[in-house]
Amino acid sequence: MGEAGGPLVPGYEVLGILGQGGFGVVYRARQLAVGREVALKVDNRVLVSDRDRRRFMREVTSAGALSGHPHVADVYDAGVLPDGRPYMVLELCPHGSLADRLREAGPLGPREVRDIGVKIADALAAAHAVGVLHRDLKPANILVNSYGMVALSDFGLATMPGQSGAARGEVSVTRESLTPAYAPPEAFDLTEPTAAGDVYALSATLYALLQGRPPRFPDSGVVNIAAIMALHRLPVPDIPGVPAALTAVLRHGMETDPARRIPTAAALRDALAALAPDGSASGDHPHPAAPGSPAGGPGWSAPSPSRPTPPLSGPTASPSGPAAASVRRPEERRPGETRVPAAPGHALTGPAGGVPAGGQDLRRAVTAPNAAQNVAPNAALGLRPDGHRPHAVRPSGHRPPGPRQGPVPPPPPRTGMSRQSIVFAVVAALFALLLTAGITVLVLENRGQASDQGVTVSSQSIR
Repeated sequence: MGEAGGPLVPGYEVLGILGQGGFGVVYRARQLAVGREVALKVDNRVLVSDRDRRRFMREVTSAGALSGHPHVADVYDAGVLPDGRPYMVLELCPHGSLADRLREAGPLGPREVRDIGVKIADALAAAHAVGVLHRDLKPANILVNSYGMVALSDFGLATMPGQSGAARGEVSVTRESLTPAYAPPEAFDLTEPTAAGDVYALSATLYALLQGRPPRFPDSGVVNIAAIMALHRLPVPDIPGVPAALTAVLRHGMETDPARRIPTAAALRDALAALAPDGSASGDHPHPAAPGSPAGGPGWSAPSPSRPTPPLSGPTASPSGPAAASVRRPEERRPGETRVPAAPGHALTGPAGGVPAGGQDLRRAVTAPNAAQNVAPNAALGLRPDGHRPHAVRPSGHRPPGPRQGPVPPPPPRTGMSRQSIVFAVVAALFALLLTAGITVLVLENRGQASDQGVTVSSQSIR
């Protein structure tokens, strides 16, 4: 069904025209089977040649591959009218495009542009992840759906992965099909398209949303290729009222040399997300590359998400596998805590090298295949059979000392005698004893001789 002048598409009722361009018309329609309003895009070009049919299928499959992404316009259906014109049924975006918004309300604020940039860059990153290059990104191809969300659309010039050289040649678009204010400069040299080309187009689009018109290019437009290439070499000026950090990211995304440009849509998304919500610099903002530094090299540092440091106390997830062997790093050990050495053939982990049963602290878990095998190792370590050290009996009222704080004092000096000193003392004692005994024997012998002489003298006198 359709109104006067509208196409007759089985299953759809045409309600009116949403917009039209050089290649076709977009109608507002109702899908009768489910009762929802949709956008019906009808191409003006009849699919006569195989090349035309491949071009149409490329657009359908490129958009279909990204269906479900919150910032890509969904594709519901596709087909060919009886007169040979192809059509696509898309998600309805009744609030028009960002080009309409610029024309009606003027430039957008930095906060909104940063938010749009993060979302569309994420959609581009999803497209690049499946091998799809959009190649025609501009404000007119970013739509606003019923919920006020921006959505990337119009994959008519997209490339798909796995295309042959001839197919790639078909989609190496002509210069006339490009939009000079948003297409990257290398596209006008008809070089092989890359993800960096989409980064340029999105950066130029975001700049235009802030400035109210495209960067570098006059409002009148340029048709001369030499003039286009000359304009691309001009510097990108600052925008009054726009934070310098936001402008710096977009300027880096519009580098004339692709090797110096932000390399991927994911990197552009992360750079924009690292800014403060109003587009000003934050601590995680990547510094733009210095002149002459290639993107991804020393001049460009993509932001890395900071990871919170886990607390050193309280319930934590215990490691498993090889990581469990470390149990606790030295810097995580509490004051006064000592590590219990494992007996040979035993590990400080639970069953199968994982977390001990019951979630007990790995520092106290000394497990073995069975209890009997623990008796000898535990005895050698001075432990009870259950793996714990016996507590000394303390008098009533005695409080055990708390963990030792500060450095451990050196052990007291030894007070006992060394082995050499003991041997020397024994030898000296024996020598003194022998000397005393010898002197005693000499004295006794001298006394005996004197007694004998006295007896002889007395006997002679008597005679």
